[in-house]
Amino acid sequence: MNELGTIFEKTREIATLLLSTDEGKALNDARYIFEGDNTAQMLMSDYSLYRQNVQNRMAEGSLSEEELEKENEVLAAKIKELQENEVIKQYFIAEQNFNNIVNHVMNVFNATIAGEADFAGGCSGSCSTCGGCH
Repeated sequence: MNELGTIFEKTREIATLLLSTDEGKALNDARYIFEGDNTAQMLMSDYSLYRQNVQNRMAEGSLSEEELEKENEVLAAKIKELQENEVIKQYFIAEQNFNNIVNHVMNVFNATIAGEADFAGGCSGSCSTCGGCH
């Protein structure tokens, strides 16, 4: 195997390790529940389509200030619906917790490439107390 092949293989190993963490397992569980919940799926799809429609109309310049204000109110209501749905809320929390770990790994990776071999990022090892990677 050449050097790049080895790098890609090690990258897959790291990704597999990340997915085997408690946060990775929680994300997979939350994703499975989300994908099986028709209400959550419909809420998310409705919000995404509506937001895209508003963005397209904004890009076209076909929204007046008054219309834009009304559309922002509708979008805010749709976001509130998403936040109140327990399945979606748990999915987003799990995704954020997992992404915090991935971001920290990428920070270590980038610092190592930059020559900061002792970089630890101030990590205590507990993501529950983490304010996010800087």
